[in-house]
This record gives sequence, structure tokens and C-alpha cells, in this order.
Amino acid sequence: MLNRRSILKGSFAGTFAAGLAAVSTVSAAEKKDAQPAGKNNVYDVIVLGAGPAGLVTAIAAKQAGAKKVVVFEKRDRPDGNAIFALGSVCGWGSRHQKAQGIKDTAEDFYAMMMDVSKQMGDKALNRTYTDNIPAAIDWLEQDIGVKFGKIRPMPYPRLGRTCRVDGEGLTGGAQLVKKLLAAAEKNGVEVKFEHKGIELLHNDKMEVTGVKIQTPNGQEEYFSKGGVAIATGGFSANPEMVDKYIGGWATRMVLRGSKSTTGENISLTLPLYAKCVNMDQFHSGPIIGATHVNPADVLNSGYGVQVNTAGNRYMDENNTYVIKARTTAQQTLDNTGYVIVDSTCPVLDKVIPKFDRLNSPYGKGNTIEEAAKQVGLPAEKIAKVVAQYNQALKDGKLADMNPPCTYKKPHPIEKAPFYAVPLQGGMTATFGGPLINTKAEIQSLDGKTIPGLYAVGNSAGGIFFHNYAGGAQLGAATVFGRIAGKEMADRAQQAK
Repeated sequence: MLNRRSILKGSFAGTFAAGLAAVSTVSAAEKKDAQPAGKNNVYDVIVLGAGPAGLVTAIAAKQAGAKKVVVFEKRDRPDGNAIFALGSVCGWGSRHQKAQGIKDTAEDFYAMMMDVSKQMGDKALNRTYTDNIPAAIDWLEQDIGVKFGKIRPMPYPRLGRTCRVDGEGLTGGAQLVKKLLAAAEKNGVEVKFEHKGIELLHNDKMEVTGVKIQTPNGQEEYFSKGGVAIATGGFSANPEMVDKYIGGWATRMVLRGSKSTTGENISLTLPLYAKCVNMDQFHSGPIIGATHVNPADVLNSGYGVQVNTAGNRYMDENNTYVIKARTTAQQTLDNTGYVIVDSTCPVLDKVIPKFDRLNSPYGKGNTIEEAAKQVGLPAEKIAKVVAQYNQALKDGKLADMNPPCTYKKPHPIEKAPFYAVPLQGGMTATFGGPLINTKAEIQSLDGKTIPGLYAVGNSAGGIFFHNYAGGAQLGAATVFGRIAGKEMADRAQQAK
């Protein structure tokens, strides 16, 4: 994660804006030329949201024969989670992976996807992902011009499955969006910014026929022969929905991504009785709210003890950074914790420079007390907690502590300088949304398909539960975006 403000105010904004300039758009500068309702408002395919999922859908629809395709984006530029992401695509069997000697199988990959979701991910959707991801990665590389960096094998579940987009000066996710915008323009896709979908239009058979759009000039109705695809992301930036579906404690989490993911995937589809699933599920991670520094490497290091601002341990330090972030938000009213480590922690040379570069406070001292005082922690209490930890480690009784510490290879906290590294629980993305089938069609509460209504990317529910393998969200956006685009193009052609 990068500092959000540095992204928007620094080189990212200029470079990304330059990429947008070449794309066919309708923005505030073209308000006077907005078309009235009529033939110009009838499309083969309508997509809501100009992130990877929406752009993939639109491009795929064009490639499948749709003549008139439009993407409506409510902001004045793409502003979803992807532009803040490292930009990894999780897959197996692609040309890029085979060229680097990565060996994997469909069965092993599918088993991993289900394992990460605790067997709660929709089996058919995860099988569809598995079967289609090799061709999807090849498509991104060959058709869209995405450059992937050298694969670095990582611990399970990533292994050699992470194809990271070369950011070329941007985040990988932002570069992916830029490439897709250029491909959309090349394929003749219209992209209209400052056009927010506010209502799905349907006939008396509950078939989706179009969408009402809030434009700079007012509200307009647009119609689609092939239906509407929702690619607006989830609802992590909507406190009311987070409170309703996850809990009040989660509203105090720091956003690790976009402020624009405000739940249109839910608010637009509920009037059509969409079946929404996994609404309490989301991905979390550590973050510093004021600066967006990510201390995850320290949390994953296997070193130190974790305390709240009162100076008490509040969880097993052997948890993953995802669980640590979530538990910090659940167990502390101020959603703040600290990891107390010594100089032997092997990742400090990577993490501390990030804090220094962004003037993000942390504690450092030649004694535990000194490090604690620098961040306002009760010094004597912290020193006592560390002493108790060191003694329990020496006695082989870490598991008897309250809460227990289950480090497999614990390390003492003894060598100066000592550090107090802060963290807050952050919400990356929500997993819940309208359930889709393997054609990316949204399902109703009656167990039927809602004709003409599709969801892709983080707008769709059913694929993920509990957690996801790194890069699987962009992978799902690509797989199901390509599927939705073809399905909608076919539907449009049949309507003729």
C-alpha cells in the first residue's frame, strides 16, 4: 500500500491522468453535449464501473461482437481499489508461468482456492475461475499488453501462482487500469465519467433493460439490449452497510483502498430481489490510518509481542496479519495496537524506512521503557509484559500465557535497540454481494437468474469467503469479466 495522498498528489496523478486523456470519455468538459433520451441512449452492453472488472467486461463484449458498448463511472476518473493495489493476478498454467518453469495443475489450484475459503466459496464459481484463469492471464498479456514481472515463488498458497503486473512507475493495479483504458479506447468502448448509476430499469417481467444515470446535467435513462453489468466494487467505504452487514466495530477500521466503494452492488440490486451472500465477509490487513504505511511484514515476522494502548497483550502473536488486523479492530475501542520487537527482527530494514519516509511515528529506544514512552504506551507495564514473555519462553510456557502465544520458533526480546511498531486494523475489500452463476448472471432470492443483470469483480458474491489468495480478486475480475462480456454480447445479438 502506498500513501493515498502521495499517490493522488504526486507523480501517479499526472501519469495516470495522461493515460486517461487518450481515452474516449464524457466528463464535465462535455456537459453541454449530453444527449437526450432516444436512439443515442440505446446500447448493446452497459457496464457500471471503470475498474479492471468493468473494463474487461466492456472489452470482451466488443471482441464478442457487441457494436455499441459503454462504461459509466461515477467519479471523474477510475477510483476503485485496483489503483492502490500491487497488481497481482493469481493463476496457473498461463504462458507467462510456463515460460518460467512454474509447474501447477488445475486440481491443485482449485483445492487451494477452496482451502483458502475454508470450503465455503461457491464450488462452481471457483471451478470456473480455475478452468479459465490460464487463458485470462494470456489474454491480459497478449490482447491488452500487460507486462508481468518475474515470478518469485512464495509460501503457500501463492507458491508460483502470483503474476505481478509491472507498474512501470505506477502501482501494478494502476498500470493494469491504464492498459485496460487504452484497450477500451482501441476497441471502441465509450467511457463516460461523472455518470453514476442510481437505478436499474426493468420491464414487467423483471428483465433488466437499462439504467438511470445521474449525469452532470441531471438524470438520464440509458437502455441496453444485452443487459447491465455491475462492476462498482463492494461496500467497504459505506459505514452504514458495514455496520449493518458486518458490525459496528468494523466501521472503525481504516480503509486500505478506495473511498468510492460505497455499495452500489447492493443498493442497485436489492429492489430486484437479488440474493446477496457472504455479506459479513471481508479482507482485512494492518495499516496506519494517517499515513497508510503498512506494517504487515513485522506482524508476519514471528517476532515480538502485540499490545494495546493500555499495555496489555490481546491476541496470540502467531496469527496471520489478516487475523491480527481484524482482532485489533474487534478487541480495541481505538483500533490501535503495537508490536514490541528488538533489533533481531529480520524485517525492520524494510519496514522502518517506510515509516521514516512518510514521517509516520513509531517508538525506538535503547530500553523497552524508552521505546514505549515515545509512542505514549505505559512504559513500566510494557517492560513487565516483555519480561513475562521472555521468562515464559525460557521456561517453555508460552502456551500457558493469557492469551496463549503459540509461536513455533519463538525469539526472545532482549537486544537493543527496541521498537514499538504501531498498527491499526484496515479493511481492504468486502466479499459479499449478489450471488452470480458461472455465466456471471445475478441470482434472485427465488433461485432464478435475473435476466439481463450481471455482476463482476468485487461486486459479485459467492467466490470468496474468509480470505483469498493474493491476486485472486484481479484474477476473478478478469475471468468473470470476460465471461460476462461474451454473454452480454450474445444476448444483444439475440435481441436483434
